[in-house]
Amino acid sequence: MDKWLSKEHSVTLNLMPVEYELRASLSWLSNLRWIAGFSVIIATWLVGFALDVTLAKLPLTLIGIGILIYNTVFWRQLARIQFDLSGTSSTPRILAWMQIVADWIAMILLIHYSGGIESPAIMFLLLHTILAAILLSTEETFIAATIPSLLMIGLAALEYYGFVPHVFVKGLLPSTLYQNLKFSLGVLSFFICTMFVSAYLVTRTTRRLRIRESEMLQLSHELQEAYRRLHALYESGQAVTSTLELQEVLDRLTQSTAEVMKTKGCTIRLLQEAGTSLCLASTYGLSEEYLQKGCLLVNQNPLVREVLSGRIVTVGDISTEDRLQYPIEAIAAGFKSTLTAPLLGRDGPLGIIRVYCTSRMCFTEEDEQFLSIVASQGSIAIQNALAYQAMQNLEEAKRKFILMVTHELRSPVSVVRSLLRTMTGGYAGELSTLQLDLTQRALRRADFLQTLIDDLLDLAAEKTGFKVQEKIEAVDLTSILDTVIERYTIPAEEKKISTIANIDRAQTFMIEANTAEIDRAINNIISNAIKYTPQDGSIKINLTHSALYAKLEIADSGIGIPEDALPHLFEEFYRAPNAKAQIKEGTGLGLIITKDIVTRYGGTIQVSSQESTGTAFTILLPLKTSKEV
Repeated sequence: MDKWLSKEHSVTLNLMPVEYELRASLSWLSNLRWIAGFSVIIATWLVGFALDVTLAKLPLTLIGIGILIYNTVFWRQLARIQFDLSGTSSTPRILAWMQIVADWIAMILLIHYSGGIESPAIMFLLLHTILAAILLSTEETFIAATIPSLLMIGLAALEYYGFVPHVFVKGLLPSTLYQNLKFSLGVLSFFICTMFVSAYLVTRTTRRLRIRESEMLQLSHELQEAYRRLHALYESGQAVTSTLELQEVLDRLTQSTAEVMKTKGCTIRLLQEAGTSLCLASTYGLSEEYLQKGCLLVNQNPLVREVLSGRIVTVGDISTEDRLQYPIEAIAAGFKSTLTAPLLGRDGPLGIIRVYCTSRMCFTEEDEQFLSIVASQGSIAIQNALAYQAMQNLEEAKRKFILMVTHELRSPVSVVRSLLRTMTGGYAGELSTLQLDLTQRALRRADFLQTLIDDLLDLAAEKTGFKVQEKIEAVDLTSILDTVIERYTIPAEEKKISTIANIDRAQTFMIEANTAEIDRAINNIISNAIKYTPQDGSIKINLTHSALYAKLEIADSGIGIPEDALPHLFEEFYRAPNAKAQIKEGTGLGLIITKDIVTRYGGTIQVSSQESTGTAFTILLPLKTSKEV
């Protein structure tokens, strides 16, 4: 399993700053070498004139040119590795040693042709030892101190015994000093001590700095991981709480958990109603073959019982675990360890969440804590989704019940209304004044009951999906509106209400809908306007074009709607208090049915009202285009 911080990854992280510093220093050293090469050439020709010193100009000039040549080669090689940002390549370290060795050779030649043991350039060899102490390991640093020391000893011995001719720098020091054994030993002793003491002091300092650097890197990495986990937990929480659909909650929870913990897969099993088994509810990253093993039986799985009791259980090695119900299947799927946490609700366990790993002993205490937080957060989301699902099921059952009851009531109520009409019409014999009055009252109540039943049937059928699909066709909104207005002409005249219809007859108002339903939607609004507008009031009806929509405005000068009642106007069975006070009868379903009809055909309905002043409804319905017509 890819862990957040494996040992190998940790080592790589600790070396990365050193590697990048090494690259930067190699670049700096290469630039410095350009200066050194030109300086050797220029100094060779200027020193003789300025200090009256005789130098071996040709060899020293060739050494300067040689430095520039091999520096060109190293500079090109360094340019190739600058784009490797992994920090794990060994090329920079090899290149560093190649440059150091080349510089040693150049420096030994420079020292030889500038006086050998007498040369003031000897101390330049110290530069690479200090650089190695800063950038390389302790062992490499002492190697970098030993090799130039041996080279200087070898050069001094070769010149002393005459194997290599001594290059005398006239005007600098006496020519016989290189043959003075005490002088040579003193210079070499001082040089070697300086090299090794410098190496020791610098490496001692850099070792402590590297330890601190490693600790800082480790701490930085842990902080980054903590932030990443916290951020991932926040995003996971948003994902699972952004919906109340149970399956979406479970799927988002398993996916986010597996991705954040970088595990092979994740499953959620929910406890069944009987409490005897845990069945798979959601999975992420696991094969279909492994998922076919079936439900986990609580009485046959000790590990499950332990988790359901509230504990987080880590299985470091599945092959040695005897509490699992399906260990063979898990091993066959390539799993070697698991981490399981309980999903606990307010009234008891809901189930378990489990992550799978393909390596042994890969879960830490931090993993346990993280999964525990995920499980707690997920449990809340699951409970909310279950509660929402239960509420939806209850609402569905309620609507189906209303649909069934109202459907059963429709036939007997129709019979009652028919019999009452027969009596009030005198077909069953002449009724006395009192009998006629009572019969008419009963008929009005039966008519109201029929209206209520019709409204309930329409509303319940719409909500439950049992509504019979009405025929949808191109209909003329103007014709429907004229029919409804004519229907209420006499009731309006009886209350001396003036009805003003302003219809743009030059325009065509064709919409895609069912005639009966659009008629009912408009009928509900106009009937309310007639019902709640006092005598000598007015109703204004406007039908105009509004972009691609037909705009129908119905405004009355009635009792209006209180401001605090407006937000509830399209709720089931709701009636404004002033409407109840004026007219007792009413179902409170007309406007919600109207809204359902309008929205089903792609339209919108808005209302504005002021109590005691009047109410205005605005309906927008999409028009059929000329091509569709």
